[in-house]
Amino acid sequence: MEKPFIQLFRTPNSAYLFDVNRSEIVPISEYIFLYLEKLLYDDTDQINCDLPEIIELKKRGYVSTESHVKGISHPYTKFLKTFLDRKIAKITLCLCQDCNFRCSYCAYAENNNKRQRSHSIQYMTWDTAKKAIDFLWEHSIDSTEINVSGYGGEPLLAFPLLKQIVEYSKKSFEGKKLTFNVTSNTTLFTKEIVEFFRDNDISLLVSLDGPKEINDQNRVFADGSGTYDTVIENIRLIQKIAPEYAKKISINMVMNPLNDFDCMNEIKLSSNELEKIDLQATIVDTSYDDEPLKFSEEYSWKSEYNRFIATLYFFNRISKENVSPISEKDVGRLWDDYEKFNMITPLYRFDVPSGPCVAGQMRLFVSTDGNFYPCERVSEMSEAMRIGSVENGFNIEKAKKLINVAQLTEEACKNCWCFRFCTQCAKYADKNEIDLSAEARLSNCDEIKSSVYYKIYYYLMLREVNKYYSDSVKIAKRGDL
Repeated sequence: MEKPFIQLFRTPNSAYLFDVNRSEIVPISEYIFLYLEKLLYDDTDQINCDLPEIIELKKRGYVSTESHVKGISHPYTKFLKTFLDRKIAKITLCLCQDCNFRCSYCAYAENNNKRQRSHSIQYMTWDTAKKAIDFLWEHSIDSTEINVSGYGGEPLLAFPLLKQIVEYSKKSFEGKKLTFNVTSNTTLFTKEIVEFFRDNDISLLVSLDGPKEINDQNRVFADGSGTYDTVIENIRLIQKIAPEYAKKISINMVMNPLNDFDCMNEIKLSSNELEKIDLQATIVDTSYDDEPLKFSEEYSWKSEYNRFIATLYFFNRISKENVSPISEKDVGRLWDDYEKFNMITPLYRFDVPSGPCVAGQMRLFVSTDGNFYPCERVSEMSEAMRIGSVENGFNIEKAKKLINVAQLTEEACKNCWCFRFCTQCAKYADKNEIDLSAEARLSNCDEIKSSVYYKIYYYLMLREVNKYYSDSVKIAKRGDL
């Protein structure tokens, strides 16, 4: 018996099917849930398919047995050259591969991420930087807003170059809205640098990985000493010299899930300087390492508990001082997902799984030697990811391969319930070879499906709140559900 192209969900209150072709979630009875569950996961064909509820679902166009997708093709494929010729809006320049830190988990550490470049003394020249900015100017005709970012290593090791880039960009893009971003460990900040960042309104993302006892386990200077005290000292310097500008800076905290979640969560309580600074937390990226990322049991249950507490805050059940700043952001993203679920489109005859960005147009990365990559998160050692250079422009055919990476696994993708929610870009099919790898791409599927399943389950739970718990909750902080 053919199996329907669906995914089943069950909450404590209700049962649902997600019709993949229609991208719709449909409430169903418990009996039909059990029937469909048996149909999906058992090999038996001794199942009654004449149930009235199933017949009605079929009449309404649900539970079809074949994917509507007949071919994988990114809708922007035909227009990619135009996008890259006229619509680039953001460029990230790797000012240097050098760094005064030696973080234990760094993507560029000599012992980590074996398929990524390591720290070196290589710096971008002014000639390369100028060519990159000129290239952006020539390829951003249709972009009204332009962003130029400085990246490293530690970009402030190349502060004179950063000054040239900012000054030249302001002249080049006069008449357009121009913004600047820099990610820095802040240990090299001086009065001159603070004033330059303030005067040019450069958005600053500060790298700091929790309170002192956590941060100094991983984020150390080249001599092995801890960095927390120096970072805090320089945040104080920024707040003293430019108090209004200091309110705009953000902290990027990379979390090692083997550490204690509660300890990392103390980051804002450990220093008055950090109390009102925006916090962004991400998990260590081991994409280019050969070792799987490990989560301690304690980290897992504590993060789940804190996510639950943050959810109660969003429903006005508890006060903010009891909420983890990390979990508050996490639940906020899930809340944003809630709104996105209501705008999901059905599958088309020629379609592409979500995940790939428009390679080169969204956040073009320029290495120290002037090579182009789709973003700063991919390997600079990968031939498959190199999509051009300041000297030769874009390699359009290679960029097309990146946005159509799902063609490598076409049959699996066409028949995957997670099609509309996939988060795999081309990076996850990269094994530092000339071509992308289908095997590498498929190896990530189970983890992504698990993550998406959780998000949809959370969405359903939020949707049920007003129906089943309306007497127990007040209006949610992000608006009515």
